[in-house]
Amino acid sequence: MFLPRLPWTAAASYSGGDFRDDVFAGLTTAVMLIPQAMAYALLAGLPVEVGLYASTIPVFIYAFWGTGRVLAVGPVAVDSILCAAAIAAVSAEISPDMTSGEQVKMAALLAFMVGVLLVLMGVLRLGKVVSLLTPTIISAFTSAAAIIIGINQVKLILGVDILKSSNVYLVLLDVMRKFGQTHTLTLMVGGMAIAILILLKRFAPKVPRAFVVVIFGIGAALMSDLGTRGVELVGNIPSGLPSLTVPWMDWGIVLALLPHAVVIAVVAFMEAFSINSTLQEDPSELEPSRELVALGGANIAAGLFNGYSVTGGFSRSAVNSDAGAKTQLASVVTGLMVLLTLGLLYDLLVDIPKAVLGAIILTAVVGLINIQYAKEVFLRQRAELPVYAATLLPTLFVGIKEGLVAGVIVNWIRTRTSLLGDVREGAQSIDDG
Repeated sequence: MFLPRLPWTAAASYSGGDFRDDVFAGLTTAVMLIPQAMAYALLAGLPVEVGLYASTIPVFIYAFWGTGRVLAVGPVAVDSILCAAAIAAVSAEISPDMTSGEQVKMAALLAFMVGVLLVLMGVLRLGKVVSLLTPTIISAFTSAAAIIIGINQVKLILGVDILKSSNVYLVLLDVMRKFGQTHTLTLMVGGMAIAILILLKRFAPKVPRAFVVVIFGIGAALMSDLGTRGVELVGNIPSGLPSLTVPWMDWGIVLALLPHAVVIAVVAFMEAFSINSTLQEDPSELEPSRELVALGGANIAAGLFNGYSVTGGFSRSAVNSDAGAKTQLASVVTGLMVLLTLGLLYDLLVDIPKAVLGAIILTAVVGLINIQYAKEVFLRQRAELPVYAATLLPTLFVGIKEGLVAGVIVNWIRTRTSLLGDVREGAQSIDDG
């Protein structure tokens, strides 16, 4: 059941026109994925090339195992901040002076663990675990995570070294303390990038905004020599393709990462399955257990090839679908383009200002903050308010993992209490009868 299959066999019939559509969609998605992968790697506290590594072999693995025809797999914002939180927590607990190289190894190990957990869930057919995450929990968690992600990217726009934390209060205090140190030229570059992204979304929604703004950033860096004027650039990226490496650290680190891996695995599956259910023309084609195995294999590959945890990205998947993708062959084309960039075109990425990557993240996560759902809960679904608050507030002020767990627990208690109330009402009605 879990054997790989050729991507184009997902379609009942596959024509030359379908092939052209898949190639075009794959190229379009690659143009969006490359800058996003670099930006999200920075969000995870990792070198930009790690995001590109996570966008190669894992993409192929999902293409040959997954049942989502248009799902675009790779680094995403929420998983990136979860990865950053996990690395920060475990580093502080076990080795506060951990080097950047060791953190990269830890991220790869975490992805590998996430993959193993997802595969086990698939083999045991635990796809229904997604039912633990109700729409209220998902909305509150995603909105809080988006706020955390956005605030943590302010440092790239301001050009100031700001405290990295999942606690919004602490980060905001540090931003206010250091706002006077803002690097004006970096702020101008970041502000212009944000303006371009907003204008393109409003007036030219089909244009690959991330690609356009990266070209703007490279052009500005070369013409104005931004690198020598204090604007931080991406800098040198190791040439060549990702190499196969077994991610391993001692058992203490494995055990410390395990709770984080469980949360990332559940969230990754939830994200991918909800995107598939939204964009798939025939959702009945989706096989939850096979999806778990496919995502698990993609994350194992990410761990083995120096990447970090991956799942389906909504914006990329929507672009993939709108561009005409018929099957996962489009993702194969996307992965090949990322490999080509790493192998031959990596020099083009050196002059990208990090403020531009920060702008990409900021504008992307704004769409994750679901204000409309929050209004609905406060005004019309008051019974959901305890669950919403129990997820949102701990996520913002305690930790991302803690917020998700708190929401699930409060929802479970509320459900059991409601059920008990129904039983009592039923017994009372029988007695009255």
